Amino acid sequence: MQSVLDAQKEAVVKANQTISNLELALKTAREDAETLKANYDSKVTHFQRDNSDLQSALGALKRDVAEDKLRLSLGIADFKQWMRESFVNADTLISAPDSSTSSSDIHHVLAHNALVKVRSENWSSAYEDAEKSVVTRPSAMSYIAKALAQIGKGEPEEALQVFDLVFGDCNPKESNLLLLIKAIVLFVARKCDTAISRIHDLIAVSTDNETMYSHLQVLGKMYLMQGDYTRAVRSLERGLGLGSSCTGSALETISLIFGWTFDGLQVTVQRHYCEDLYAAGRAEEATETLLKILNALSEETHSNKVTADWVMDLKTKYIDTLEALGDTAVGSGEHDNGIARYTSALSLEPPNPIDILMKRSKARASEGLWEDALADANEVIKRDPSSHRGYERKYAALHGAEDYGEANNALRHMLSIIEKSPDEEIRRLRANYTTPRETIAAIDAAIHEIFSLCPLVLIDVTTGRLCNAEERTRMFKSETPFKKIVSETATRKIDRAHIRQSAAKYFKWIMFSHTWEGKEPTFKDVNLVDSLWKLDESPLNDKLRQFCTTASEDGYRWAWSDTCCIDKATSAILSQSLISMYSWYEEAAETLVYLADVMSSAELGDLALTKSRWMTRAWTLQELLASKVIRFYNREWKLYLNDTHANHKESPEIKQELATAMGVAPEAITSFQPEDLGVREKLRLASTRNATVEEDVAYSLIGIFASDIVPRYGLGKTALGHLLENIIARTRDVTVIAWAGKSLPYNSALPASLAVYSQIPYSPPPMEVNELDTCVEELRTQLAPGDTTAFYYRVIDLPRANFSNRCLQLPCIVFYVARIGVQELGGSQGTHYRATVSLLGNVEFRTADAMPLKKPRKLIFVHPWLRDLRDPLDGFMSDDEPEAESDVDSSDEADAESVAGSGDDDTSTPASPLHVEPLAPVGPSTQAFRLIARLGRPFNALLLEQQSNGQYKRVAAEEEIIVPGVPYKTNPKDIKVKVVEII
Repeated sequence: MQSVLDAQKEAVVKANQTISNLELALKTAREDAETLKANYDSKVTHFQRDNSDLQSALGALKRDVAEDKLRLSLGIADFKQWMRESFVNADTLISAPDSSTSSSDIHHVLAHNALVKVRSENWSSAYEDAEKSVVTRPSAMSYIAKALAQIGKGEPEEALQVFDLVFGDCNPKESNLLLLIKAIVLFVARKCDTAISRIHDLIAVSTDNETMYSHLQVLGKMYLMQGDYTRAVRSLERGLGLGSSCTGSALETISLIFGWTFDGLQVTVQRHYCEDLYAAGRAEEATETLLKILNALSEETHSNKVTADWVMDLKTKYIDTLEALGDTAVGSGEHDNGIARYTSALSLEPPNPIDILMKRSKARASEGLWEDALADANEVIKRDPSSHRGYERKYAALHGAEDYGEANNALRHMLSIIEKSPDEEIRRLRANYTTPRETIAAIDAAIHEIFSLCPLVLIDVTTGRLCNAEERTRMFKSETPFKKIVSETATRKIDRAHIRQSAAKYFKWIMFSHTWEGKEPTFKDVNLVDSLWKLDESPLNDKLRQFCTTASEDGYRWAWSDTCCIDKATSAILSQSLISMYSWYEEAAETLVYLADVMSSAELGDLALTKSRWMTRAWTLQELLASKVIRFYNREWKLYLNDTHANHKESPEIKQELATAMGVAPEAITSFQPEDLGVREKLRLASTRNATVEEDVAYSLIGIFASDIVPRYGLGKTALGHLLENIIARTRDVTVIAWAGKSLPYNSALPASLAVYSQIPYSPPPMEVNELDTCVEELRTQLAPGDTTAFYYRVIDLPRANFSNRCLQLPCIVFYVARIGVQELGGSQGTHYRATVSLLGNVEFRTADAMPLKKPRKLIFVHPWLRDLRDPLDGFMSDDEPEAESDVDSSDEADAESVAGSGDDDTSTPASPLHVEPLAPVGPSTQAFRLIARLGRPFNALLLEQQSNGQYKRVAAEEEIIVPGVPYKTNPKDIKVKVVEII
C-alpha cells in the first residue's frame, strides 16, 4: 500500500497548507474565544473561502470545529501516518489534555483521541474517550467516534442508535454528508449490502454532480473492499463521466474519520479488475484496462519503483499471453483474432516487438490487408535495418498489393543482406530464394519460345502502333505482368511451365481473317502515320480499326492482320511470314472472321456463310482449319446468326454448315491437324479455292501440308509444282498423280491446276471376300505358285515413289504399246486414239497431245497403284520398315490358315484411289494370288511417252484412261515391273 500513499503526496502537500492556514486561524481564536464565538459564522465563511478542500466538511459540522481540531492537532508526518491503512504508532497521535487546554476544547481532544484509538482498534479505550467527549460536550465527532468504537466492540445496533444523535441540528447539505457517513458506518459494521443499498439510494436522490461524485467514489471503495472489481470500475467510471470539475469535497472528511484513501482509487480498482480479467482468460480486456491504468498514472507515480515493477510484471505477462493466443488463432486460420491479439500485445509496448510485428504482418497479409502488413514490415526494418526479416515481410506485402516493382526491390535488398550475413545459418537461407536475374533468364527463354510461334509484327490495339518482337519485349518488361512473374518466382524454384504460361497470357494475340477488297492499309501506311488510329477515313481503314476495337473489347492487347503486319517490301520477312502463317493462326488465342458480304439479316438455313466470298479464297482455307477458336462477324460487325458461342467451331449450326459446304466430317472442322486428312482429301478441299496471285494457290497450302518449300514470288505455276513435288517427296503418296486434264510444265505428272482434284478418281467396285477367295482358288489351278510368288516379291521389292529435282521416280507395273491409231481427229476433248497394249488388249483414250504413231514402242501404260494390289496386312512394308519374316509354305493347307504377325499394315502409306478390302493376314502364296486377282480388275492407267534420254513424260488425257485388268491366265513371268522416271 506504500505505493498508493506515495501517489497521494501532492494531496498531502495541499492538505498541509490547509492545516497551516487553519492553525493560524485557530491561534487567533484562542486569544479571543468570545470574539471567535460571536463571529463564528463569519470565520466559517473565511475558512471556506481560503480552503475549498474543507468546505463540505466545515459546512456539515457547522455546530462544532472538533473535526478540524482533530486535523489541526496533527503534523504533516502524523497526517500521512493517519492515512495509512496499516495504522502503527497510534500512541504518538494521542493528545493528553493539559493545563493550557480550555474547558471548551477538552471534548475535542477526547473525540480526537477516540478516533485515533479506533484506527488502532483499541476499542474499549476509544469508547471511554468518546463517552467522555459526549459527556463533556456532545458533538458530531464525539458521537461518530463513539459509534465506531461500539462497532469495534461488536455492538452495531447500539452504534447506529448513537449515530442517530448526530442529526440534531443540521441543514440538508449537512444531513446528506451525515447520511453518507452513516452508510459507511453500516459498511464498517459489516452490514455491507445495507450500506451499499443506502449509497445507491443517496445517488438516486443526489441533486448535484459534486455530491453524486462523492457518493460514487464511496460506492466504488466499498465494492473494492468487497472484491467486486467489475462494479467498482463501473461506479468510478460513472463518477468520471460527471466531468473533471468534480473533486469530491466530502471525501477528505471521510478520509479523516475512517482512514479511507480515495487518491489513486481509480487505478487501484482497475488494477484489481485487470488481474481478475486476466485470471478469467480475458487477456485482451485486461490489456485495455491496464492501458487505462497507465494513462491514469501521473508521471511521479510512473517513476515509483513499486508501481513500475507491478506494471512491468503485468505487461510482460500479458504480452506473452497475447502473443501465444495470437499464435493459436493464426494456427487455426482465425487470422482476424490473431491480428487483434498481436495488436493488443503491441499496445503494451514490449521492449522487443519485432517478433510480434513479423507475426502480425504475416497475419495481415493472409487477410489481404497489404497496407497494414507493409506498415508492420517497415516498422521491423526501422527497428533492425540490418536484418533480412523485415525485408522478407515487406516483399510479401508489396507482392500481395501487386506493387511488384517495389516488391522486387525489397527482394533484392533482402537477398543482399542474406548473402553478406556473417551468420552461416542465415546465408543458407539464400537457397530458398530465386534471384530476379535467374527468373529473368527463364522469362527470356519463355519469350523466345513464344516468339518462335508468334507473328513477327503485331498491332498494339491500345496505341494502334505496329510492334516487333523487340518492342513487345521491352513493353512487357516495363509492365506489371513481367514484374509479377519475377516477384512470385522469388520464393520458389523456377517453374518454367508456369513462367511460359504467364508470359503467353500477356503476349496472346488475335488473328484477322477477311477477304481483300481493294487498297487495304499496308505496313508502310501504318508506320508512316505511326498508328492505325491516325489513318485517313476510308471503308478499308475503318475495317482494320473496327477489328482492333473488337479485339480490345474482347480483352486482347495484340492483334494481327495480313494487310499491315507483314513488311512485303522485305523478301525474307515476306517468305518467313508465308511459311509461318499457318502456325500463327494455330497458336493464336482466337481468329476473328469478317464476312463483308454477309448481311445481319442472314438466318439459319440461308447458308450465307457457305455462299460468302470468304469460302472461295485460297488463304482462308488454312485460316479456317488452323484456328482453334474462331468467330464470324457479318458486315455490320455483329456475330453471325447472333450466335454467342465463344467458339463458332463448337456451334452446332455453324459447324454443320461449314462441314456440309466443305464435304468433311464436323470433327475435321473442330480440331484439324495436317495429318488428320489424307493428301488427296486436302487437295480436294484446296481445289475449290482461288487466289488473285498465282503463287498463292501453292503458298496458301504450305501449312496444311506441313510443307517446307520456300515461297518466292515471280515463279508463276512453278510454285504449284514445287508444292506438289514436295508433297510426294514427303508422303510418297502417288494419289497426287491421279487426275485427268492438262499437265503442268514443271513436271508432266502434275496437273496444271488444283481444280482437277475436285474429281473423284476411278475406283473399281470392291471385291467381296467370297469373290476374292473364289478367284484365288481358280488362279491356283491355272498359275504356278512359284511364278506367282516370285512376281509378288518383284512387286513388293520395288522402292516407294520419290520426287526430286523435278523428276518423279514412280514404281509401277508396265504395259507396252504395240500399235496406235487415230479413231477421231480434233474435237473439244482432243484426238481419239486406240492403242494395242501388251496383256491389256485395246485401249482407247483422248488427248490433245500428238502421239508418235510411227513409233508406238515409245508409249507405255503404267499401273502405279501398287498399294491397292496387296492385302492391308500382307507384310508389304514401306521403305524404312523391316520386312516381316514368314515361314508359311505355299501349300493350300498352309494358305488356308491365318498367320498372325506375318506382316504389319503400312499405315504410313496414304490411301489410293482404289478401294482396299481389309482381310485377315495370310501367307505369301495366298497374298501373291490375291495380288494377281486384283490386277485382273479394271484400273486407271497413266500413259507415258519415253524421251530420248530414257525418261518419260506423261500424256495428258482429257479423261481418265480406264483399262481392263490383266487376264487371269496371264503368266506372272510376262508381267513387267519397274521404276520409271517422269519429267
